[in-house]
Order: sequence, then C-alpha cells, then structure tokens
Amino acid sequence: MLWLCISLPQLPLQALHVDAADRATVITACEGNVRWVVCCNDAAARANLKASMHYAVALAVHPQLIMFERKPQAERDALQRLAAWAYQFSSQVILSDIPTELRLAHTACLWLEIGASLSLFGGFRRCIEQVEAELQQLHYTYQLGIAPTLEGAALLARSGIRIAITTTHALYTRIRALPIGSLTLAPEIVRQLHSAGIRTIGLLLEIPRDAVARRFGPGISRFLDRLTGVLADPRPAFCLPDRYAAHFEFEFEARGTEALLFPVRRLLREFAGYLRARDTGVQHFLLTFSHRQAPSTEIRIGMSAADRNAERFFALIREQLERTELPSAAIGAGLSATEFAMPAALQPDLLNGALQQTEELSHTIDRIAARLGDANVRRLRALPEHRPEVSWSYQDAGGRCASRPEPQFPDRPLWLLPEPRPLEQSGMPPMTSGPERIESGWWDGEDVQRDYYVVRMPSGPDLWVFRDLRDSQWYLHGLWS
Repeated sequence: MLWLCISLPQLPLQALHVDAADRATVITACEGNVRWVVCCNDAAARANLKASMHYAVALAVHPQLIMFERKPQAERDALQRLAAWAYQFSSQVILSDIPTELRLAHTACLWLEIGASLSLFGGFRRCIEQVEAELQQLHYTYQLGIAPTLEGAALLARSGIRIAITTTHALYTRIRALPIGSLTLAPEIVRQLHSAGIRTIGLLLEIPRDAVARRFGPGISRFLDRLTGVLADPRPAFCLPDRYAAHFEFEFEARGTEALLFPVRRLLREFAGYLRARDTGVQHFLLTFSHRQAPSTEIRIGMSAADRNAERFFALIREQLERTELPSAAIGAGLSATEFAMPAALQPDLLNGALQQTEELSHTIDRIAARLGDANVRRLRALPEHRPEVSWSYQDAGGRCASRPEPQFPDRPLWLLPEPRPLEQSGMPPMTSGPERIESGWWDGEDVQRDYYVVRMPSGPDLWVFRDLRDSQWYLHGLWS
C-alpha cells in the first residue's frame, strides 16, 4: 500500500470558517488556568505572533488582535467532510483523531491509499496535482507526505518532506536523521531520550523494542513498529454515508449575501467531491441558514438535470440569495441531499457542439428559474395523447422530463388556436397534404373524429385545418408562422 497523508496544521482556524485574512486572528484554548495561542493566520504571523505563545503576551504585542475559542467538534466535522470529499481519489480513507492536547492541535490529518488509484488518474504526478488543486480551491492549508505506512506518511508531511517513499527501507533511510521532536511523543519522553543522548529517530529505532517498552511503556514500542511497517495499523477506514448532511456554525454573524459566499463555496466544493466519490449527481438539495432568534431559512435548489458541478451549484445559490431576505444574521449553514441520480455526462464532440450547447441551455434555464422563481418559469411536456389540444401540459423548469422515443408524427404547427375556428367551405384553398385521421377521447367524454390537412397559402403562414367527420364542418386549428 502507498499512503498519501494530508496534514492540516491550520485546521483549528480554518474549521471555523473565519474570513478575516487582513486582520490578525488567533485561535486560543485554556490549559489549566492559562490561555495559549493554538494557531494564527498570516496577518498574525506578520505581527510576530505564533502558536504556543501566551495569549496575554500576544495581546500585548498586538492590542487589536481578534481571538476565537478552539472548537474540537468543529474540527472533527470539517475532517469528516474532507474524508467524504477525499473518496473521489481513493477507496480507502482514514481519519486521524482530533487531539485535545494543545501541543498536538496542529497534527490533524487524513490518509488516502493512492497505490490502487495511480493508473486511474494518469500516474503519480497527475494524481497529486489533482488532489492539490482541489485542496487549494477549498482554501485549506496543507502539507503532503507519501509513505508505505500511515505514521511514516504523517511524519513526512509534518516535516515538509515532499518525496514519494514507496518502501519501508527507503522510509527508514529518509527519517533516521530527523530529530525525535518530529514524532508525536510526550514531552517528558523526549526529555528523557535527550538526557540519554538519543536525539534522532534513527538512534531511537536502533534500541531494542523490549527495552523501549520497559522504559516508556508498550504504547511507544507499538508506535515505532507501526511507523516502520513491522506492525499493521489498526485504525478503521472512514465509511462514505449514503445520504449527505453537513453543517457548521460561524464564528461571526453574517448579515449580507457576500459574507455567506465564502463558507457556502467551500461547502459546495466538499459536496461536489462527495458526489464524484459516489460517481453520481443530484437534482435537488437543501441549503439551510440558521439564526440566533429566528427559524432557519431554507433554500431549495432544483435543476432540470442531475449535476455535480460546484460552480453551477454556486451560481444558482447566488441567484436565490440575491432575492432572499434573511430574517436576521446567519450564524450557521448546512447542506443536505437524500436523492441522487446519474448526471448527464456529455462527451466532447469536436465536430458538433450540440451536446455542450444543450448542457449550457439547461444551466441557463436553471439560473433564470433561480432568479425569477420556479413558478414563473415553465416548460412544455408531451403527453401520451393524439388530440392536439390535450397532448401537452406545463411543467416546472426544474422538473425532470421522462425520456421516451420521439413519436413519428407528421409535421405539427407550434401555434394552436385556443379553440378551433369554423371555416367557410366555399373559400377553402386546395389541400397540399393529408388527410391525417385522429379519433380519440371516447373514454373521457371528449370524443373527436377528425381528418387533418395542411393548406399552403400563396401569402402568409401555412394553415392546419381539419374536417369534423361527425358534421362535415371545416375548422382552422393551427398555423405555421
């Protein structure tokens, strides 16, 4: 197996969806009676603030500092959403625990088994490029490591070693010179090893495992065996849910449409990754905004065809948000979907762009319906009926059209009169085609018996006329414009 580790050192900050890149912002947590800085954004780093700093000191250095409390549950939720997203690249995804210890707050990660996926994505380089492109669009800070063991890949990622290591021997050779502080060992164990002159991972691995277990406990010995591949890693794989439901709370009150767009975009990209992982699409999903003292606002997104394109989802939501008035500031957002369908995958056609034009037309109709409302945009639906006046009905623009073979009817005009108009038989011009007999409707009391003809006019539109077989009267029913 070959594991790709995605380390997320800024997850305590980015899981809260804090959009304050231009202002110094830190995440803090209490340990005992002291509040410490867990992580900080780029603006805070430029102000000489860093993790593990006493919060009082950080506030003295930068009095305008913005502070948020760390929320481990938000980190777990974000990691689970990322795991569902990651299934598009691998059939085995494993999540790390979210440690509560402050010194390990930056070690959250997830692993993807990519050895079986390399040929699918066109080789190692292209696979990693696609993973990184998606991560950058999600706006997560990440580090990558590749190794044949979970702990080895995590160690390489945290150490910033972007070299694909495919064997345990090569892994040992690469990490033996790293300091033991790179491992997630308790500080007291690191101090004891330093006092004994053991400062590198290579020296630690050369000590017999029995001696390590007697001195530091069996957990450290098993950790080293998992690191080097001697012992299998027992962590369970993440199971992709059958239904999608994601929710997160904001660390701010979003009072306008623009403030909601950043977290919504990330939510949609994660959702699109889940759909690609299941190789499916969605035609309807629900976006929910929660408020502090008002009922939740629900925005139902419907499309004329199943899709899984995050940018198209975002365009439809943006149209609806512009005409939706929230009752109060939003403090959270959620997205859920329970019904899925295969998307209309259109293959590129170098000689004919009809398929692409059909897809773009469908998306354009969806955007118009999102802006004007579903009740104001309708389309025609054919019905299994031969009588022209009842062979069609209106349908919502977002409704799904049942696929059926094209009926082999003669030419039909697109313009039908509301009611057939009687004609004077003496003034009838010569018929150019027909008759086409239609007899139907005996079961609902609207029985018709008609012979239809096409009349070519020397000037003006062609006419569609019929003779009623019951009284031999002629009628005008439609015309071609």
